[in-house]
Amino acid sequence: MMNVKTIFTLVAGLVLSLGLCWYLLDAWKEANHSYKRVLGANEALQEDLVQFKTENGQLAAQNRALQLKSKELSYLLPQMASEIKQLGVKLSRAESVSATGFEISTPATVVLRDSLIYDTLAVKIFDYEDGFFDIRGTAIGNRQQLNLAYRDTLVQVVYRGEREKPWLWIFSPRKLMQRVSLKNPNAQIEYTQHIEIED
Repeated sequence: MMNVKTIFTLVAGLVLSLGLCWYLLDAWKEANHSYKRVLGANEALQEDLVQFKTENGQLAAQNRALQLKSKELSYLLPQMASEIKQLGVKLSRAESVSATGFEISTPATVVLRDSLIYDTLAVKIFDYEDGFFDIRGTAIGNRQQLNLAYRDTLVQVVYRGEREKPWLWIFSPRKLMQRVSLKNPNAQIEYTQHIEIED
């Protein structure tokens, strides 16, 4: 027959073993979740940007938004992490970061006009404006002086898109997506990234 001390030792050992198993199972679940998140983020980084026209005919782009922890962001996108630090923000305090690259190509033909500067110097000048570009040029001899200005508006929306596994219906989480559009119809979005940073 076992005494009370032996029973207490066995129960304490069993409780300790169960606690250790629970801790290891929880750590394994967290590591597995982190692995899947990083793997999904890496896949999203390889996806091409989808270009489409909005209802009013403007060009827009769409891709998956990422959800990463600070360390994962530093590992997968070290340049983005460096840019956050250069802005004077600690990576651990950042909530989200977005980056969008775009290119504008606007062909224009303008008429050169003869003009006088200081009533004696003959020059050729031109002006061009389309609501986004503002170019003023003066040609003096073989030199061209240009004043360039560009203004545009970037619109970005992050939303929950289609389900990752549609056949699971409401039990499958929706993908975090982003859509980005520039007001200039001649602008082409080259890349865009939106990253939500988790603790």
